[in-house]
Amino acid sequence: MAQENDLTYSIGQVSQMLQLPVSTIRFYENEFMAYLNIPKTQGGHRRFRPEDLEKLKYIHSLIHEQKKSLKEVKATLISDKDPILLRKDIDLLLEVFEKLTTENLKIRRSLEELNKRVLQLEEEREKQKKKFKFF
Repeated sequence: MAQENDLTYSIGQVSQMLQLPVSTIRFYENEFMAYLNIPKTQGGHRRFRPEDLEKLKYIHSLIHEQKKSLKEVKATLISDKDPILLRKDIDLLLEVFEKLTTENLKIRRSLEELNKRVLQLEEEREKQKKKFKFF
């Protein structure tokens, strides 16, 4: 006798059980492949396990009930699945932010120096105009 964990379902069965179109299930699988990781038979047929159905329900809930964008759903799934991966992403973003902030400060300083130089040149030009005023 098969145990609960040994049960698998075809995409048609999942579609009926979850009341989702087959095209939506395929879309979710393509968009969230790493999270879902649906096994396939040697013939290439998807075989959904009970935990896969729960994952599909969760994705559907995030999109349709919580109104999250695909990007937000992907971020949520990554954080739910692998906090270490999320931490690496955050660390990378913080590193990029720090570099951009440093570059921004350098650019600001350069602009300030440039502005000072322009003001000096304008003052010198005004002095030169006054010196050579013939009238």
